[in-house]
Amino acid sequence: MILPLARTSLRFSVTARRNVFGRNAIRMAHSNPNGSSNGNQQKGAMRPIPTILVGLVGLGILKAYHTRSNVVQIYEESGRPSDPDLAVEGSWQRVYAALPLREASRAWGYLNSLTVPVFMRNFLYGTYSKAFGCKLDEMDAANLTDFENLGTFFYRTLKEGARVVDTSADLVSPSDGKILCLGRVSETRQVPSVKGLTYSLDALLGKSSNCAVSDVSDEVATSFNADAHKSVKKGNALHFCVIYLAPGDYHRYHSPADWSVDTRRHFAGEMLSVSPWIVSKLRNLFILNERVSLTGQWKHGYFSMIPVAATNVGGIIINFDDQFVSNSPSIPSATQPLGTFSERHFTGKDKVVLKRGDEVGGFKLGSTIVLVFEAPEQFEFSYKDGDVVRMGTRLGK
Repeated sequence: MILPLARTSLRFSVTARRNVFGRNAIRMAHSNPNGSSNGNQQKGAMRPIPTILVGLVGLGILKAYHTRSNVVQIYEESGRPSDPDLAVEGSWQRVYAALPLREASRAWGYLNSLTVPVFMRNFLYGTYSKAFGCKLDEMDAANLTDFENLGTFFYRTLKEGARVVDTSADLVSPSDGKILCLGRVSETRQVPSVKGLTYSLDALLGKSSNCAVSDVSDEVATSFNADAHKSVKKGNALHFCVIYLAPGDYHRYHSPADWSVDTRRHFAGEMLSVSPWIVSKLRNLFILNERVSLTGQWKHGYFSMIPVAATNVGGIIINFDDQFVSNSPSIPSATQPLGTFSERHFTGKDKVVLKRGDEVGGFKLGSTIVLVFEAPEQFEFSYKDGDVVRMGTRLGK
C-alpha cells in the first residue's frame, strides 16, 4: 500500500509516567503547519520525526511482511507450524529484524565500490582507521592513496610476516577477531551462544530436507554428511568456536586446519548486525543471517567453517568457488525461504584440499566465523570467551 505524504509533520508525544517501550508510551498526533492539533491536545514534549524515518518505517512494515512469509512458507504449505529455529523472540527484536537491512547493505556495497578522489583518500581512510583501530603499519600497500575505494581498503592484504601460522598446532585461528563463545556442542545438538542463549546446530548447518538447489541427487548429497548427522567416532565430540571480526580487523579468513572441503551450502538469509551486543539479545541470529557453510573432513573427522554475513557486509568471498555470489539481487531472500539453501559439491577435478593458513576468502567488512568440528573429547581450547585472537595462532589442542 502506498500512503500519500501530507504536508504536515508527525510528532511524538512521550508520556513521562510510562515506560518508553510500554503500552501507549509513545503517542502520535497530526499537527498542521501553524502548530495547532487536529485532535485533543497531547501533554508532554513534542518532537518532530524526520520524513526519512517515516519512509524507513514503511519499508520496515513491507520487509516484515516478506520476512514472515519467508519463515512460514515452507511450513504452512505442509500444514506444520513455523520452525522455532527461525523464530525472532522479543518485541524490539521483531521490529529490528523487519528493517530492510539487506537492501541497505546492497546500497552500502555500491557506495564502497565508488572511486574516492585521490586527494580525499588519506583523510577518509585515516579517519576510519582511527575510529576503528586499524593497524595501518601492517598493510601491504605502501600508501593509503593506493586504495581506489573503500571496498579495496576494507579488503586490504597484510605485509608478509604480519601473521605467522603456528605449524605445530592442529587447529589455528582462521582470522583476527574476538572470541564470542567456544565449547562443546550439547547432546541435544544445541550450540551455546552468549548470555545463556542457544541455537540449533541442525539449523545452522542446514537440514537436508530444506535443500532448494543441489548439483547432485539427494542420496549422493546425504553421503557427504554436510549436516553432521553421522555419528562421531567413539571418544570424540563436536566442538565449536565463534569469532567476531570488528570493522577495523583484517577481513580475510584462512584455513584453520589441514582439511578437505566437499560441500558448500549457501543460505540467502538476512543481514542483521553480528555485534556482540546484538548477538547477546537476538536468539537464532546466526541462523537468520546469510551465511556459507563449508563442510568436509580433517584428521579427527567432521569439520565445518561457516562465514556469517552481517549488516553492510554484502560480500562474502570464497576464493575457490566461482559459482558463489552473496547478497545478490538475483537471489533475494524474499524468493528463497529462510532455512533453505543451495548446495554445491567439490569432487573429482573440483576437489578442494586446504592447508593450515591457506587463504579461503574474506568479508568486505567485519563479520563472524563459526567453526564446528569433531575432535577428541579431551580437546581443549587455548582461549576463553572474550579473548582477542590473531589469524594463525594456536586455537586449541
